[in-house]
Amino acid sequence: AMAKFILLFLKLLAILYTVQAVFEDQVGKFDWKQQYVGSVRFAHFDNQIQSSKKVLVATEKNVFAAINTRTGELFWRHVDKTGPEGNIDALLLQGQDAVMVVGDGRILRSWEVNVGGLNWEMVLDSGSFQSASLVGHQEHVKYVAVLKKAAISLHYLSNGHQKWIENLPESDSVDYQSVYSEGKGEVFVLGLVPHSHITVVVYSIDDGEILKQFTVEAPWMPDLQSSCSVIGKGMLTCVDAGSLSLNMLDLHAHSEMNQIPLQSIGLEVSSGFRPVLVSSQPNAARPPLSEFFLQIGPDQHVLLQLNKGQILTLRDFKPVFDAFCSHAERPKMLLAFSLSSPHGAKRG
Repeated sequence: AMAKFILLFLKLLAILYTVQAVFEDQVGKFDWKQQYVGSVRFAHFDNQIQSSKKVLVATEKNVFAAINTRTGELFWRHVDKTGPEGNIDALLLQGQDAVMVVGDGRILRSWEVNVGGLNWEMVLDSGSFQSASLVGHQEHVKYVAVLKKAAISLHYLSNGHQKWIENLPESDSVDYQSVYSEGKGEVFVLGLVPHSHITVVVYSIDDGEILKQFTVEAPWMPDLQSSCSVIGKGMLTCVDAGSLSLNMLDLHAHSEMNQIPLQSIGLEVSSGFRPVLVSSQPNAARPPLSEFFLQIGPDQHVLLQLNKGQILTLRDFKPVFDAFCSHAERPKMLLAFSLSSPHGAKRG
């Protein structure tokens, strides 16, 4: 038994030395070059081709850069003005184009991501920036919507020109926070009166006309962006940390919210933890994926699926990612892995 143990120990040592060795012809292949660009605010992997090794980042230092994920070197970098005037509010990626909103919604800018060249730049009307979203129509992503506190504008993705701009109803009392579109000729603007109700305004992509407007009671909700995501075909799904439940609203039917206690689908939330929901819409011309992640503990994430009005549990992820990423990054990494892996979940 002792001989076997010694032999096993020697094999282990041999493996360790082999792993740690870097031969002369390998020098430089395993080095990681550090270049400071600032703390990352937004990041997108360039997924135009499967073998891409580029990640696009926008940082708190007002830097927009493309980084080689294998070497850490910069493909290119752009540094904007310092202070709030150059602050990057949003970063959206569509094919070879990266669209940015800068300076509290004052500048709308498009970059070509391969070489980092400027496609176009537009100066927008002043106003407090809320969010931005790509908008699809007839199977193609053609526009970008910019939401401000009192107005929404729609711009052509090809040149940045404004298609239309419309005021938001009751913007003095409603906090409009997000935009949703699934490529069917409508733009949904979602707002909230905290601890009271959700307001939904539906605009026509063609001319900005208001097609629908309705409210839904949500006295438990303090914030829309941190609580809700759209899942599948227009199902607004929100986490209620107080009742530990999912609350679902069909944006097309505009009925009351349907409450699903997490315990009823076999999920237990860690004591004192506020659940976090993460969803994905890979193509703005189509509905979001029906699969989504729910973080129910500091180290536990569950992959769920919305299937014919029912919530199904697909996979329970244990704290395997602890060594690789921070708490804030884990849901996004898990979602990217599971929904892009050939062995991961597929669209229903």
